[in-house]
Amino acid sequence: MTAPCYVCGADSVIDGLCENCYNQSHPLMAVDTPLTLLTCKRCGAVKIGGEWIPIVPRPVNDEEMLDRQIDLLLSHEVSLSGSNIELELTVNNRLDRVLLTDISATGQSHKVLPAHTEHKPLEIRLQYATCETCGMMSGGYYEAIIQIRADRREVTDDEIDAITELVTQRTVAEYGKDTKAFISHISRSKYGIDFHVGSEHLSRKIADEIETTFIAERKENYKLITQDRGGKRKYRVTILLRLPRYGRGDFIRVAGHPCVVLSLGKGGVGCFDLVDRTKMTIGPRSSKWRTIEYLGSEDEGREFSVIAQGYNQPIQLMDSETFETIEVDVDQLDPSVQLGDIVRAFQVEGELYFLPSDGDFDN
Repeated sequence: MTAPCYVCGADSVIDGLCENCYNQSHPLMAVDTPLTLLTCKRCGAVKIGGEWIPIVPRPVNDEEMLDRQIDLLLSHEVSLSGSNIELELTVNNRLDRVLLTDISATGQSHKVLPAHTEHKPLEIRLQYATCETCGMMSGGYYEAIIQIRADRREVTDDEIDAITELVTQRTVAEYGKDTKAFISHISRSKYGIDFHVGSEHLSRKIADEIETTFIAERKENYKLITQDRGGKRKYRVTILLRLPRYGRGDFIRVAGHPCVVLSLGKGGVGCFDLVDRTKMTIGPRSSKWRTIEYLGSEDEGREFSVIAQGYNQPIQLMDSETFETIEVDVDQLDPSVQLGDIVRAFQVEGELYFLPSDGDFDN
């Protein structure tokens, strides 16, 4: 015979209690009401236990943002009696800064009992403030400046666009990990572009990638900005990244041979040797790296039309600007060149060197 529940007298199931009384004495959830949801009006971060917690990644709309904020609040404020309990929140009414909701928990209060659902009315009060990150950003705070310049030329629009995209991606990737991961100011001039970075740590990560991706020369300078009462000094770093004078399509000399630049990247400088008619990649550790000399820009190349060619005979070319004709040996041009084609050349010390076909620039 089953002993009666010592609370209500029904048949007991566990620990001298019936199913209903056991569930009542062992609730699935515990939460106080009302709860206060303090969020940053600018970025949506939620303040929990004195710490601002960002919402990453940022939701696409305000409704999704509020759902994520409430989920974060409940994860810290609701205590669950087990690990397999599911919570669900229903908003019954929304006033100006108050949400009247119903929170439900579904699960087992004990492994021998069936799952059940508990409901509780919950009031959530909405409050707004400015988080530390947004406060520093709006105040123009920064620990480092990244300056992008180029060697004896202007930084191109394409370079600025590519570098700005890189800075944006790295900053977004660090958001939520570093409270100072932001760009407080960007300034552009005829000399290049400057990024004021909130975090010195982030600035170094960005500078490292720009340096390797664009094969930039790097210099750092420190400036004392303050000193605390304990004598500890605070410095601000300026990282200058100077892009090489040459870019894709420009002409350089490598180990005495004129070359055209095909690419610049983490692997080094990809170029085409206009003497040997071969491709190569030169990295900073290569013995040829220090032999690189700038010869001229892409705009200094000349165009010629192929007007005559014959088997084992010199090829006749006509200058597209002066209309003068010249003859060149077959091995000076790509084998794929045909009558009527346009070929480009660069003149070094009175001698013409012919460029590879356009398709080689896409590799």
